[in-house]
Amino acid sequence: MESPFTYILITLFFSSILLSIIFFMTWQTMGRQKYALMFSLSFLASTMLWANTIFKSVLFSHNLYWMIGCSISMLSVVLGTWGHCLRTQHPIPPWTLLSLGVLGIALTYYFTYINPFIGLQMSVYLYIDSIFLLVTSFVIIKHRKKSRPAKIGASIMHFVFALCLFTAASIALAQGRAMDIELIKLYSVVNFTALPTAYVGMSVFVIYMLASDLAEEMKQLAMTDLLTNCLNRRGFYIHAKQQMLELQKQGQHICLIYWDIDKFKAINDQYGHAGGDKVLIYISNMIKQNIKTDDLLGRMGGEEFVILIGRGSYDDAKSVAERLRTMINDTPIPFGEWHIKVTASFGVVELAEKDITVEQAIDLADNALYQAKSSGRNKVVFS
Repeated sequence: MESPFTYILITLFFSSILLSIIFFMTWQTMGRQKYALMFSLSFLASTMLWANTIFKSVLFSHNLYWMIGCSISMLSVVLGTWGHCLRTQHPIPPWTLLSLGVLGIALTYYFTYINPFIGLQMSVYLYIDSIFLLVTSFVIIKHRKKSRPAKIGASIMHFVFALCLFTAASIALAQGRAMDIELIKLYSVVNFTALPTAYVGMSVFVIYMLASDLAEEMKQLAMTDLLTNCLNRRGFYIHAKQQMLELQKQGQHICLIYWDIDKFKAINDQYGHAGGDKVLIYISNMIKQNIKTDDLLGRMGGEEFVILIGRGSYDDAKSVAERLRTMINDTPIPFGEWHIKVTASFGVVELAEKDITVEQAIDLADNALYQAKSSGRNKVVFS
């Protein structure tokens, strides 16, 4: 009769195949993101690991089986951690991960063949696997200031998986130089009860996290202007309401700047819609580079834009619009063999009252913008 552990290994083997296929399909359908491919390869390596354990009796020796298993295990966690670093754009260089993995394999080889030491032979690679999983847990949870539930769950499951591996490694290490049957039994219980549960839980939460990423991406697309990559009208209203509350809590001086490009129809008529689009893209990118990261920039339609800013003083807030107006006026926009001269008019309103809405603020700033247009354009008017 087969050991119950064999059935657990077979289940893990087929689960890993399915997970590898799922992440490979994710790679194909989500813009061929490298991190999804890394996840697929990581679970493919896990499939090989479980297969190695199931068919260990056909290998030439226990030591060879052990070295193959340790090497594949190390490869799996290296690829997984690498994938999470790519997803979060974390600056850990791949060679650091690979070097740590090679160190683990080298030490395992040393304590297997050169200086046999059962406790270290069985524990070194597990300790290093634990380090990789802890790094992954940290990378996931620190990716953004406010983590989504899927990220929290994935981070916790990686931590639990690391804890299980650390426990198994500590039991193995306690054997010392020679094998201890009782400790091996305890090691097997941890390996084939807690570890599979943590492994499957981690896998499910990674899938949940990628699905959450996709949902967030779709939400952002629904609130983003495709031409300029600014917030669209809907996106600006949603973000501005929350941003105003945050800035008020911080005691910031809040201003809303409503502006548009002067005589934009004439630009379209003279340079065509391609020229008009170039002007919109160029100016919006220039504005993004010259305001703070936390400032909100939205395109309300056509050539009309709005900016929500918070500054330490009202004078600082007021000076932003004039600085942007001067920058636009002084920067001809290259388009083919031409340089398009562009100016813009600005209407600015200070949001001193806490109960003012975004809609009311835009109406006031729009009235100020109308005055700037009526009085000659290329001006800043304060409401």
